[in-house]
Amino acid sequence: MLDLLKRLVRSPSPALLEVEAPGPDAPVSSLAVLNVRITAREPLETRLELLAEGQDEPLYSAPRRVGPAGETVRLTLHAHLLPEGVQRLRVRLLSTKGGLLAETPVTLTVPALNSLGATVAESLRRSHAPLVIDGDCDSGLYDYADPALRPWFDQPEDVALAHIAGLEASGRADADEAQALRHFVREGYLAMENVLGAEQLAALNLALDDAVATGREGYAWGSSQRLHSLHEHYPAVRDLWLHPKVLKMLDLIFGAPARPCQSLTYVFGSQQEHHQDTIHLTPFPAGYMCGVWTALEDVQPESGELMVFPRSHRLPRVYTRTVDLPKVRDEDWNEFGQTVTPYWTNLINDGGYAPEPYRPKAGSVLIWHENLMHGGSVRRDLEKSRRSIVCHYFAEGAVAYYDSSGLPGAMYMGPRG
Repeated sequence: MLDLLKRLVRSPSPALLEVEAPGPDAPVSSLAVLNVRITAREPLETRLELLAEGQDEPLYSAPRRVGPAGETVRLTLHAHLLPEGVQRLRVRLLSTKGGLLAETPVTLTVPALNSLGATVAESLRRSHAPLVIDGDCDSGLYDYADPALRPWFDQPEDVALAHIAGLEASGRADADEAQALRHFVREGYLAMENVLGAEQLAALNLALDDAVATGREGYAWGSSQRLHSLHEHYPAVRDLWLHPKVLKMLDLIFGAPARPCQSLTYVFGSQQEHHQDTIHLTPFPAGYMCGVWTALEDVQPESGELMVFPRSHRLPRVYTRTVDLPKVRDEDWNEFGQTVTPYWTNLINDGGYAPEPYRPKAGSVLIWHENLMHGGSVRRDLEKSRRSIVCHYFAEGAVAYYDSSGLPGAMYMGPRG
């Protein structure tokens, strides 16, 4: 027995398999990501597989040639196509000559599907979408043409207005909310005033002051740089991220619980080119994502105000496939800007859409349709700040990804209150 143990110690597996996955205590949203790291002492021809517990037929199987330099494979699972509850999976690496090289267990917690999620799951099955995406997330994986998936607010105006009347008649929306929803349908955005009080605004501005003072992300004073995910570091920003008034309005729009996915915070105006969010924060079905912009101070003229293009949400949606554009790699946005921005400009010009500046009072909130054209105007007075926070939300039950980069998206699936 001692000799056998010595031989095992001297003859480890020629390959190493490491898997980074969501923990079992973190319910997955629409896409579950497994980052699989494979290394080998020498070049090997292998097969990477994903299996359900107790099953021999793999859910996914693909050849991989690996060596000492290693390879990281991102496997993205459509959680809609997995059974509800705790799912125990195995990632294993096989030699093409036969034999198991390595195996790692993975446990995922899949929440129950709501009504929207069940509709999406049916669509994924009808269109034969893969359970496992090996590579980029892309609009070509989904049946965007299915009219049954169109949300109420993208229906003909008379249908959408009848839906709002039903919300008001049933007491699910009050008169002010119904009026805001009608504006959203017609113009592509809605404004809510006095959402934040003085105390909450003061806490948010103190958080931003601290982020600047401590040089978070190397922030340079006076720049248009944005600060990412301050909700992860400051309770005041997290409270805004989950603000009940904002969530209620988004719930009314989506017809499903709104789930935040990120936050972006600005001291000065972004000066970002006009764009649709569709290509960046991409929902399936279309429509089930909204941007939310909150003013932390009274916005002044020439400060680089947010610009919106009313009614432009009815423009065609643009994906990387639309303009035959490769996915953005290594944060190199040059080709993207050279290709997509002129395309957007032509859409605006051909449709006769004109930008309007948004100059709200502190504490106001703007919610816009995912396809609304918007951007940041030029900062003509560089001394004027434009303190604001942008949060993006997907509808629970939708698929969330980033078509511009091919990356999977993630929604916050924890308690909302």
